Amino acid sequence: MTTIRKSKPQTLYDCFSPTKRTAFLARFGCDPARLEPVGEDCAFRRYFRVYSKTDGTSAILMEAMPQDSPFRTPGHDLGDFVRLAGFLRARAISVPDLYEWDIADGYALLSDFGDVSFKTAAAQGETRRTDLYMLAADALADLHRKTAKDMPDSLPDYHQSHVHHGRVRVIDWYMPQILAKRPDDALRRDYLAVWDTIERSLPPAPAGFLHVDYHFENLMWRADQKGLNRCGILDFQGAMRGPLPYDLANLAEDARMDLPDALRRAILDRYCRDMGQAEKDHFMVWYRVLATQFHCRIAGQFIRLALRDGKPRYLAFMPYVLGHLRRGLQDPVLAPLQTWFAQNGIVFTDRAWSMEDLSMDHVPPDAF
Repeated sequence: MTTIRKSKPQTLYDCFSPTKRTAFLARFGCDPARLEPVGEDCAFRRYFRVYSKTDGTSAILMEAMPQDSPFRTPGHDLGDFVRLAGFLRARAISVPDLYEWDIADGYALLSDFGDVSFKTAAAQGETRRTDLYMLAADALADLHRKTAKDMPDSLPDYHQSHVHHGRVRVIDWYMPQILAKRPDDALRRDYLAVWDTIERSLPPAPAGFLHVDYHFENLMWRADQKGLNRCGILDFQGAMRGPLPYDLANLAEDARMDLPDALRRAILDRYCRDMGQAEKDHFMVWYRVLATQFHCRIAGQFIRLALRDGKPRYLAFMPYVLGHLRRGLQDPVLAPLQTWFAQNGIVFTDRAWSMEDLSMDHVPPDAF
């Protein structure tokens, strides 16, 4: 039986104020009556296409959690989006223009990059999937190169962030579902100590500006543009200062899909094509470590979204995440982690997941 912790509103979208949204649009000449929903995300942001009352041109309204909301998702502040959009545009990165914003109430008006994400473009055959991945790898290398020397001082440190700490979610949320056992603090500490041992065994990772959420659904296919501008980049507000292989892992080991090994290798080779062999080998060791940390976080996060936040649709992606984990743990650099999981009975079996499989019974009250 599914048990859901009732600590939040019926839906977190109840936190938004239609009155404030209408007032924001009216201030900037948009017609609130022509509001077309175009999506939402796991951070409880919603997006609408809106139209000018004067010439009918379109823009995108982002509706984010208000600044004072207790339900804001770490790394998804509208103020960071506004600040980083200016930083990236100044470096000729293809991100939306911002026309207007109201950070306190959680509204921003952006240029419209259209409806076709890279994922949609690949599915609809607008261009070859391989070509899209090569473009995405090129755009990521360009982003890292153009931001290398003058990153904002305010960028959070990846290793001190909620993202890095999130690797514990495989213990807090995934483990209780497969073992019907509540993890205690000692188990968490042991698990994190294994990761610390692995990271300390390696030379420092190549570091720089991290997008942090670089995958096909956050990249927009702009067929009317040329070169790298054909890759429109969204969802950069959680950017950090940290290990560059993390972004490449997000792209090549997307939590929402799987890729043929040959295509994954082509993506990695494309990004690393200007590196010497020793530099590439070092980069790829960290790629494996960071990719597996990412999957440990997401394996728990998708369960957390279903149980705590009422978003069960992410359970459909669990087989991809667990497949990434199984393959990653075969790498010798992760042997200590593979051994630890085996000793504690934590397995990543290929299976379908549904809400009927989940329970809050053994999830710790302070689960991250």
